[in-house]
Amino acid sequence: MEIAKLVLLCIASLCGYGAVVGSISAALCPEAFTLGRPPSFEHWPALALGAIWGTLDLLIPSTIAGVALGFAANVGPRPALKTSFFHRVIPGLIGLMALVSIVAGIAGFIATRHGGHTITGPLKATLALEKHPMLAAVWWSSLGGLLMLFASAMILAAWTWRKRAQIEDMLRKR
Repeated sequence: MEIAKLVLLCIASLCGYGAVVGSISAALCPEAFTLGRPPSFEHWPALALGAIWGTLDLLIPSTIAGVALGFAANVGPRPALKTSFFHRVIPGLIGLMALVSIVAGIAGFIATRHGGHTITGPLKATLALEKHPMLAAVWWSSLGGLLMLFASAMILAAWTWRKRAQIEDMLRKR
């Protein structure tokens, strides 16, 4: 049951983060969601598209992170950790993702503006040249956040496993 609670906590928290970041990204560069995505929701406003795609982009990664964390916190003979233990940890993970997303977005914007990165494919021809740096910022920001999610989720799972060992040692010493 605790594993399911952790998975749901991760999905709700991280998909909520994805919706917010997607909306912000859509406000900065609506073309990333109107031209750069499949036309699944063709006539929706860009901010709604950003929220939808931001949520969908993080659905599977947040599920994977939740499962990894759930298993690290509850599987095996060591004392299990309750979901409430992670109510402060998950916002820290989200803060780290946001920080890396911002840095990656700025790097993508600067790299594209100064010729270190170019937009390719169909968007190169359909998107005005002056919009390319902002599109790159949105894409780099998204990728930076996803990479940070995977890295920090695996680190958090390892930390959780170690924390359970520390708790077990404390209980033995009693």
